[in-house]
Amino acid sequence: MGIKPRYYLIVVLDIEQFGRRTDPLQQWLRERLHAITDEALREAGIGPADMEAVSDRGDGSFLLIRPTVSKLDLTTRFVDALQAGLRGHAQRSNEDSALRVRVALHAGDVARDDRGWVGEALNTACRLVDLDALRAALGAADRSGLALAVSADWHTAVVRHDFPELPAAGFREVPFEAKEIHSHAWLHVPGYDEPPGVGSSPAPGKPAESARAATGQGPASGNHGPFAGAVFHNPQRVYGGDHYEGVDPAQVRPRDGGQGAGA
Repeated sequence: MGIKPRYYLIVVLDIEQFGRRTDPLQQWLRERLHAITDEALREAGIGPADMEAVSDRGDGSFLLIRPTVSKLDLTTRFVDALQAGLRGHAQRSNEDSALRVRVALHAGDVARDDRGWVGEALNTACRLVDLDALRAALGAADRSGLALAVSADWHTAVVRHDFPELPAAGFREVPFEAKEIHSHAWLHVPGYDEPPGVGSSPAPGKPAESARAATGQGPASGNHGPFAGAVFHNPQRVYGGDHYEGVDPAQVRPRDGGQGAGA
């Protein structure tokens, strides 16, 4: 009898510029990321009973979380706590020991065999965290410790509803093309009204005016939250590596604040 897949929420984390660090530094950064992730889960109210698996990926990890956990809490409370932990690391580190991560959120059926976890949904999440546009957004973001990508399904289920704690205007749609995947993803960077490095962006030193502020609905949470003014060391400056000059603006769809892309 074949293995039976089950539905999980999937979180994938990947450390920026990890392969350019020395082996001892890689080991230390892995330990720090695991500790920060564990604390972020606790802060979000996600306990051991909610977790199906935490699997190491070398330069990051993936988490399988039981669907009793709210996707909204994962997108807000967990991501906010992760950002706070990365900010704390940045306050005690330099550019050599910088720790910034790309984060992907997706959900779907995953199965376990004798050697580990397998499933199309897990493949999709792992490819989502490697999206060039997500790398570009994090590389251009000095005010954040992370850049977040959510799948089209996740955006439709959660983000497009524009919850008070999760403004839809802070996400930007980009193409998601990877092997057999032909879809769209939605990017968000804490501390920014819209993700930098993926199309039109404000002049250096001049923050963009958010759609919410422009319509008199008050400031966008990104530039006025507890992380306003935080400086995150950018390992791009030290280690160089792949520089993504941004995605062709013609391929980046404007924020709609309420219309999700189909799967």
